[in-house]
Formats: sequence, C-alpha cells, structure tokens
Amino acid sequence: MRRQHFGVAVSFITAATSLLPISAYAAAAAADNNPLHIDEIIITASPLARDRFDVVQGTSVLTGDELAAALKPSIGETLASEPGVTSTFFGPYASRPIIRGFDGDRIRILFDGIGAIDASSVSPDHQTAGDAAGAERIEVLRGPATLLYGSSAIGGVVNIIDGRIPSEVPANGYHGHLMGGYGSNAAERFVNGGTEVNVTDGLMLHADGGWRKTGDYKVPGFAGPAAQADGIEGRVRNSDGRTAHGTGGASYVFEDGVLGAAVERFASNYGSPAEEDVRLDMKQTRVDLKGEFRDLGEVVTTVRVRGAYGDYRHQELEGDAIGTTFTNRGWEGRIEAMHAPLGPISGIFGVQYRNRDFAAVGDEAFTPASKTRQFAGFLLESAAIGPIKLEGGGRVEGTRILLEDNTRRAFTSGAFSGSAAYEFAGETLIGVTASWTQRAPTAEELFSEGPHLATDQFERGNPDLGQEHATNIEVTFKRNAGPLTGSLGLYRTWFDNYVFAERTGEEEDGLPVFAFAATKARFTGLESEVALSVLHDAHYALSFDAGLDFVRATNVTAGEPLPRTPPLRYRLGADMRWTIVEGRIEVTGSADQNRISPFETATDGFTFLNARVGISPFADRDVQIVLQAQNLTDAAARPHTSFLKDAAPMPGRDIRLYLRASF
Repeated sequence: MRRQHFGVAVSFITAATSLLPISAYAAAAAADNNPLHIDEIIITASPLARDRFDVVQGTSVLTGDELAAALKPSIGETLASEPGVTSTFFGPYASRPIIRGFDGDRIRILFDGIGAIDASSVSPDHQTAGDAAGAERIEVLRGPATLLYGSSAIGGVVNIIDGRIPSEVPANGYHGHLMGGYGSNAAERFVNGGTEVNVTDGLMLHADGGWRKTGDYKVPGFAGPAAQADGIEGRVRNSDGRTAHGTGGASYVFEDGVLGAAVERFASNYGSPAEEDVRLDMKQTRVDLKGEFRDLGEVVTTVRVRGAYGDYRHQELEGDAIGTTFTNRGWEGRIEAMHAPLGPISGIFGVQYRNRDFAAVGDEAFTPASKTRQFAGFLLESAAIGPIKLEGGGRVEGTRILLEDNTRRAFTSGAFSGSAAYEFAGETLIGVTASWTQRAPTAEELFSEGPHLATDQFERGNPDLGQEHATNIEVTFKRNAGPLTGSLGLYRTWFDNYVFAERTGEEEDGLPVFAFAATKARFTGLESEVALSVLHDAHYALSFDAGLDFVRATNVTAGEPLPRTPPLRYRLGADMRWTIVEGRIEVTGSADQNRISPFETATDGFTFLNARVGISPFADRDVQIVLQAQNLTDAAARPHTSFLKDAAPMPGRDIRLYLRASF
C-alpha cells in the first residue's frame, strides 16, 4: 500500500516537471507568478527581513486567503498540511504541531517571538493557549534556523504573528478584518475580527476578539472499539468545545521605532475524547510588551525589546468535580541588538530570559511542581558575497530546575549553526546547513511519577538524564524563477542521549509503564514542493502543485523504529482563477505506517479529496465568500502520530462556508 501512495506522488511530481517546456507563451505569461510564494518575506529566521528563497533551511508561511482556508480550532491542525508538519491530533482542540517527527519541548510555539507560557507541551490533551484565527501570518521554521529562540527547539519553531501591538500606521489611518462562518461536520460556528486606529500622530489603538463553538465531530463508521461496543456510530464522543478570546493593545509609532503593550484573555472549555466524562477548562491572561528603536548610532543601529507575562490555569473536570488543576505562571523577555554592517557582514546579538513556575494538583498530578529558569545569550551573523550567502551563529543557555523539596538540576547548553548557499542561473539556489545543539531535559522528563490517563500510561521520569546532543546536516535546493518553482530539502539528524518515553512492559495502577530513557537516535527525512504556473494574466490563472515529505526515525541503540513516527505524505493540487472567482482542488494523503516500534500497531494510509471556491464580488473591496469542502469522499483516516488513533480518527466530510473581509 505504501508503495502505491509513493508511486502516485512521484509520478505526479515527475509529470509536473515534464510540463516545463509546455510553450513559449505559457512560460512568458507565468514568469511573474509564483504559486509557492517562495518570495514571501520571513521575519522569524533572521535579524534582517528576508524572503523564503534566501533562508537556506526549510520554512513555510501562511497568510491571507491560505491562512483563512487552513484555520482549525487548534494550531496543530491549522498547520498539518505544511511540508514536514503533522499533528498530535488529540481531538479538534488539543493538537500541537509535530515538525520532522519532533513534538513536545522540541517545538517552540511563539506569539510574535515570545513563548505561549502554558502547559501544552506537558501533555497532548492540553491545548495551546492562543488562537491562530486573529493572526496576520504564521511562520514555520524547520531545523537549525531556530537558533535565536532556544536550544530546546531542535525540531522547529512556529511563530504566530498577530499584530496585537501595532508597529505601523495604516495609510488611511485605520485597518480591520472580519471573518465568520459555519462548518457542517461538528456544527462549528466561528467569528473573529479586529481593528487598529491611528488616534493621533502615531498613537495606535488595537482591539481584536473571537469566538468558536463546535459539537462532537463526525467520522465514518465507529470511532473505535468502545464506541462500537456502546453502539455509537458516526461521531467521537466528548470532542465538542468552545473558545473565546479578546485583546486590547496600544502603541506609539514614531519615525524611528515603536513602543507598545497589549493584554489578552483567552478561555477554552473542551472535552477529552480519551476520557468520556472529562472536560478541560482553561484560562490565560497574558500581557505583552514591545519596543523597537532604529537608527541609534554607528555601532548598534537597532534594538528590539520583547517581553510577555502569562498567568495560565486549566482544570480537568470530572463531572462537577475538579480532578486536577494545572497552573503555569511565567514571563519571558528578549533583547536583540543589530550592529552596523561590517563590510558584507550584518548580524544581531542578544539575551533572553525565561521564568516558569509550574504546578499540578489533583488525581492526575503525575508531574511535581517545579520552577524553571533559563538565561541565554546568542549571536547570528550573515554575509552575501556576490552569489554566495553565508550565515553562522551560536547560543549559550543556562537552565536550572528546582522542586519544592529543594531537589535541583542545572545544565549549560550550547548551540551552533552555519550555512552556505550559492545562487546561480537566475534565482536558483543550492545550500547546505550544519548545526550542533544541546537540549536540557524538562522537569516532566526528569521527575514525572504517576498515572497519565489521557495517554493511558503510567509515566516515570529519570532524574539522572543528561543533555541531548544533536548534530544536523541539511541540503536545500530552491528555484524561484519562471513557470516552474519549488524547493527540495534533505536532512539527517544524529542524537546522543535522545530522550523519549519507552514502554517497559511493566504495569502500575493498571496502566502500562512508560519510563523516560536516553538512547542514540537518527532522523532522516525529505521535504519537497513544486508548482507549475500554466497561465497567468489579469483575468485568468491556472497552476498545478505537488508536495512530498517523509521522516524515518530510528532508535539506533536498540536497532528499532521510534514510536509515532509520521508516515510518508503527499499532496497534488490545482489552483484556478477567473476574474472574480478562484478555486482549488487537491488530493492529500498519507501512506501506511508499518515501520513501528515495539508495542505499537501499524496504521493504514488514507487519501482525502478537498476543494474550495471563493468569490470576490467587489473589485475595490477585499471581501471574499468561500465554500470549502474537506474530505469530500468521507474517507476513514487514523493519524499514526496520535495517542488516540484507535479511539479518535480524523474528521469525516466537512462543508464550510465563511466570509472574510479586510478594510
């Protein structure tokens, strides 16, 4: 089965490539069209705003119509179609992104450069405290491009840029957006919007908010053995939920910078498909600060200051009783200074501090209360010498973890990265990146001890764990000119002391014991995407695209696969535009995953058919009405990366209608 899926994807990519010389007319008409948006500006990966083409490592950007079409209740599902990105899929609300097979603490989720300050990395049933619905853009960095944001982010960084602190004055003095709609599968109703206004002379006010409510989502057939035994067909019980958020912010935008602050309140209440009678009630209050000061002098030209404080709490409700309460109060701040160019060299240096005060009290408090402090310094330099682009940097980070009984661990971590790229033949680039990174274990990996019912495990930490050591090599090829554009990335990461929860074969409290252990590990993968613009003029456009990614993760010490490794995935699509109408049809799929670790079960592959039609009825207004269909054939699908794949398959057919407007 896997060979069939792989063959279809490779055949499509080969066919798309073979269409390159379709005609001189098509090439000329499409020369200025880039369906993959490789020229999209990336602000997360570099001290200087650069486009995707110039960033050697793997990157993705979601913005505008593409972001609106991808939005889901969770950040993980919103990003799950991006190259190299899958999802933990713990129901519609509690799904975090998995990047290149890495999840948990190895992925940093940021809001405008600062962490989420929540408990989402502690357990897969914990939602990320924040909503992507109000985002201006989402940037995904894969691999060693994450140096500026933490040595723990070995897998990648997701940066949700929400604009809650305005940094520019709109040309007409105000700007706003509104989106609302309905999804048929889970009777989903959602609305979000926001605005910023120039009150006077650069004094900007910002407000945004959103609301979403869903019922239990529908699936073809029985969700799992328990549902079949109870005779409940066609839906996943206790998968409903609702979220609401609101933000107010203000800033002063002046000629050489910006200074501002914002306050957000986020609330969510959702069911856990893993436990029929358990709901999670989560709230967070977050305060953000931002400053940028430009043209400061001949040595340091720009200084950026960013900080946030978060007060997070969620309660796991068993009927009317509170089973467990998780709290996380913390703050994070960073200062970046850009120095003046030294010939062809430009760069940035800075410091970062993170303070986390975490506690869990109740029946499922499998992790002890802990305080974590991190302080880091970093440096990143880049240079362009003709067609050659060079980049290098380093980060040193100190981590201290302290328990209530004065048990403590301290680590000093280092991270170093370098890349070189050569641009030739008019916007064609080949590059190589090498990095070495250390990651300190988390308090959960060190000190957990107790039943974790959401994952059906008894978790046991290992207080003797040392640091992970990861060495990464990545080769990238990109093409950003003419009708055929695309990128190809090949990578391999070697680990010493790779930390993961290993099933021991024992049982405690009626649950299988999973003990955190360290091993040698190896991750090898590929990410590719290609687009062919066949026609592009003022009234008509037609393009085809394809994507393919896979990762192979191995426990080298034991000579066996690591658990929950994403299978090979593919995407085949076509985009069309005719005056005021645009549309897309695509086939996405995953291959079988038969390469499994001990105690795992194999997972069948699946194929989805998706379609979208949008109408922009006003020539002088950014208004769009969209009808979108996901999984049109109502195919059954179970994600191999999910702890709940046997009890909570992916949603069946969903027809969505929404309105999006900007003004």
